[in-house]
Amino acid sequence: MKHHNPAFFGWGLLLAAGLSVGADATCATGESHRFSGEWSIDLRTPSQRSQNLDCGTAHFKLTQRGEHIEGEHSMATVGCGRLNEGGEKSVKGVVVGDTAVLVVTSGRNGEMVLGKAKRYGARLHWETVDVVRQSEHPGDSPLILGKGWLNRVR
Repeated sequence: MKHHNPAFFGWGLLLAAGLSVGADATCATGESHRFSGEWSIDLRTPSQRSQNLDCGTAHFKLTQRGEHIEGEHSMATVGCGRLNEGGEKSVKGVVVGDTAVLVVTSGRNGEMVLGKAKRYGARLHWETVDVVRQSEHPGDSPLILGKGWLNRVR
């Protein structure tokens, strides 16, 4: 994962937003809420699932209005030992074509990552692409999902 100056990130978001102006494919096809909903992934191993261990999940709750997205992200390690409760508006981004370009901020330590999401039916593929702002607490994981397939919960 690369690390960049936050100033470059601002230009990237402006560029992404500019690309979608006047060519909002999601609105044109009637899918202006394509990414809206609650999405979840179970990160526990089969053994941890059979033991009914708590937590070990990551969630996105997204609201899409036109090409703009906002929402929240949370993640908890198996056994609930470490949590990132994200918080309201811990996710912001834009839709470019069939991809959501999102900035996720850790409620745990302030780290910000840039990622992309694509929807495939009732599933959402998420991938962190870059770190925009380093953690305020070096060595402490931000607990932001790196990559995975999330299932639609609602």
